[in-house]
Amino acid sequence: MNKSIPKSFLDDWKSLHRPAVFTTVDKMGVPNSIWVGCFKLLNENQILIANNKFHKTYENILSGSYGAFLFITNNRKSYQAKGHIEYHTKGPVYEKMKRWIDPKYPGYAAAVLNIEAIYCGSEKIF
Repeated sequence: MNKSIPKSFLDDWKSLHRPAVFTTVDKMGVPNSIWVGCFKLLNENQILIANNKFHKTYENILSGSYGAFLFITNNRKSYQAKGHIEYHTKGPVYEKMKRWIDPKYPGYAAAVLNIEAIYCGSEKIF
């Protein structure tokens, strides 16, 4: 990505309140939102979300869904990151997810949201 993710987003990420909301849409444009607890920043431009059993979300990702990741910080500041989604069932990203995820969760695959836009409340900051 050419533009840098705002420092405020990266700083506030450190104080986010779990769980977060991950939203995808199906082929007809119908949204599906789920609570997610197993996620982390893969790098400054990507959010990795462990698939611990998301059926509709999985189908939406395979159909090319654009996604949104919504979280709130401990000081009640909300952020929404939007972008295209990759899905990994093997390889380095999948292996990285398997190393940090709590073994009590299945970690079937790793969904990666490529951050293309960020909103803080209603203000677009990226």
